[in-house]
Amino acid sequence: MSGTPAAKPAPGSEAARAAAARPLDIATSVELALIGTRDRVAFAAVFAAASLLIHPWIVPLAWLAAIVAWEFAIRPRLDRVVLRLPPTRAVTAYAGVNFVGACLYVAVALGGLADGSPVGIAIAAPWLVGSLINVFVYFGASRQILWACLTPPLAAIVAGPSLANGVTLESVVIGALMLAGIASARGYALDHNALSKTLADRQTAYSDVERKLAVTIEASGDGLFEIDLVRDELRASGTWAKMFGHSAEGVFSRRGGWRNYVHPDDMQMVDAAYVAHFRGETPHTSIEHRMLCHDGSVKWVLARGRLIERTADGRPARIVGTTMDLTSRKLLEQQLEAARDAAEAANQAKSAFLANMSHEIRTPLNGVIGTAGALARRPLSRDEQEMVALIQSSGHTLERLLSDILDQAKIESGQFELLSAPFDLRHEVETAAELMRARADEKGVRFCVTYGANAQGEFTGDAVRIRQILSNLASNAIKFTSEGEVRIEIDATEPAAAGAATIVQIQVIDTGIGFEPEAAERLFARFTQADGSISRQFGGTGLGLAISRTLVELMGGEISAASQPGAGSVFTVRLPLSRSASLVSGENGRSAAEENDADVGQLRVLLAEDHPTNQRVVQLILEPAGVDLTIVDNGREAVEMFRPGQFDLILMDMQMPEMDGLTATREIRRLELQAGGARTPIGMLTANAMREHVEQSLAAGADHLISKPITPERLTQGIEATLERAEASRTDTRDALAG
Repeated sequence: MSGTPAAKPAPGSEAARAAAARPLDIATSVELALIGTRDRVAFAAVFAAASLLIHPWIVPLAWLAAIVAWEFAIRPRLDRVVLRLPPTRAVTAYAGVNFVGACLYVAVALGGLADGSPVGIAIAAPWLVGSLINVFVYFGASRQILWACLTPPLAAIVAGPSLANGVTLESVVIGALMLAGIASARGYALDHNALSKTLADRQTAYSDVERKLAVTIEASGDGLFEIDLVRDELRASGTWAKMFGHSAEGVFSRRGGWRNYVHPDDMQMVDAAYVAHFRGETPHTSIEHRMLCHDGSVKWVLARGRLIERTADGRPARIVGTTMDLTSRKLLEQQLEAARDAAEAANQAKSAFLANMSHEIRTPLNGVIGTAGALARRPLSRDEQEMVALIQSSGHTLERLLSDILDQAKIESGQFELLSAPFDLRHEVETAAELMRARADEKGVRFCVTYGANAQGEFTGDAVRIRQILSNLASNAIKFTSEGEVRIEIDATEPAAAGAATIVQIQVIDTGIGFEPEAAERLFARFTQADGSISRQFGGTGLGLAISRTLVELMGGEISAASQPGAGSVFTVRLPLSRSASLVSGENGRSAAEENDADVGQLRVLLAEDHPTNQRVVQLILEPAGVDLTIVDNGREAVEMFRPGQFDLILMDMQMPEMDGLTATREIRRLELQAGGARTPIGMLTANAMREHVEQSLAAGADHLISKPITPERLTQGIEATLERAEASRTDTRDALAG
């Protein structure tokens, strides 16, 4: 330092900030002086060369030699002595060292002032101003050292002009003007120190924020990385290193190696994400990919990165980002996916099992119900009629239980579908009510059905499921009513706006045991009844109401229950249904009570059914009516037996060995087309009347689908529907050909 302008580092440099940010530290000052040695000697050489203009060459050379000796030989030794002294003595000693140096350096300025020429003053003035600024900047924190450095230049300013011109007014004015520069130098030094302190404070604050951010990220377990795209180099934090099994203390700076950490199968995805980011398509990258660990294992990570620097020609230069370990989450996801796949496989296996069991159970059940129905039509004694009635009741109960279980399984697996078609409201209600009326009569309970003025005509909906809902509610009402009545009330509310749906309301009212009001909502849960003792007393699975609610909700309706213990119950269903025919045109529709069984006598029927029990059931139902029945065991035999015009009707089971019913139906239709014969009505028999079965049957060429178990009424109605639809199809074909 020593009072020379050459010792002053650039404003805002680390040295200036260090000097301004804290009180004078002797060791720091000595270190800074050592750093500026070469700069001070270089400046001295410049001014020595300029002094050749006003002094003989020997004078500047001698002065420069003294400066070199001071900076490289004398001062370093004195500084080492100062550093060994106690702090208070070190300040005094260091002030003395700087006083000697200031005297030595100010000699060149004193020589210029003593010369008195313009060149001399031009040499002296910048040297002295620079010295004063330098002293105020670096030694303002120590008054003792400050005055030790200021005394030589002040003496030169006062004495220099007088040495040139004597003590005159001119010399006094020159000295006074130069002394005035002290105030400017002091002001500059204060501004410089204030600016340096501000910069130092900001640097400290920035470093503190940077440190806290790094600690926070490290504490979160995320790793930090920086990729130099120009050098193809990766730098990473200790957490990042430990994440992949590397030493946390190791230096991660590997040229050309950052791509080696990314799993080869994911590299294309990572490159694509970075390219999109470089094009400005994303504010940052966010990539889930695999990374290779030090031991060869693989980890899943979420890597977020952002481009922070480009080269002068605009190419991406530097990326910084974080890496989060996702291995545990990915493992959990894989376990969940495996569990989901296992559950889906189990669900599919359950569905297949239930479908097979449905077929296996319905086949003997079909034999029980069908045989009992055929037997009930024969003349029997009173005891025999009771036994047949018991068999029929038990068979229907078992059929309903099986249907409930299968429906619930379909609902749980998401395979349940509604079949929407036109139907006559009163006809469907009466069909369901007839079965319930017989059960009510057995218990001595009055049973009646009433209709509102608008509760008639044709609607579009799933008639089978509406009957199922009504049957479930009415069956429960009869089961829990020992005396009094069960009443079904049907009403319809027409929409205010044209084209909107009609609200059909079904109420089932009984005078049975009732239940607590708070149990109303619980009743519609699966396997639930109002009281656990009810299941033991009255039986039942508790599925009926749950299925009914699901059906109602699938139709877009609502179901509710109201009751009081001992005062009976009211179950209300409201369904939005569209009319398929106007109310006026539907008033003359027929009800189930007005129907008679179809006249099936004298029909020539071919039955393709592989199960002997089902064959016998159909035989017992049809042969007493005068039907000419031919029975084969599978679809292949049915095709071999078929001749165009030989049979009036074919009853084809859907599932059979050797050749199933769908294939056999398609083959029969092909033979008819080939021979140019008339279309033979075909009714498809199946234990699962699902939508896909209906669509498959019609697509194969069947006219109607008849669901099992087969009862005399169901089979007769199915035959009637098959014949009607076949005739309608023939009529449509003739009209098309005529047109």
